[in-house]
Amino acid sequence: MIIVLKKNLSPIDRGIRGLIALVALSAALFFPEAIGDPLLQGILIAFGLLNAISLTFGNCLVYQVAGISTFKGDSPKA
Repeated sequence: MIIVLKKNLSPIDRGIRGLIALVALSAALFFPEAIGDPLLQGILIAFGLLNAISLTFGNCLVYQVAGISTFKGDSPKA
């Protein structure tokens, strides 16, 4: 079974996700004393990585399940 992931993120959406990923990962990795709780640090790392993956591939699985797309391209490709 082949799953086709079509782009569903606009460039603005991808930029916002990149900024969120950068802030979350930087805070969790470089300033752990400001966070304090190791569980919260792990959650921030996971959140940052998921946003970075969405940024890289231009696809958000939550958007796909909900049927949302901010991508305005003519022919979205995987």
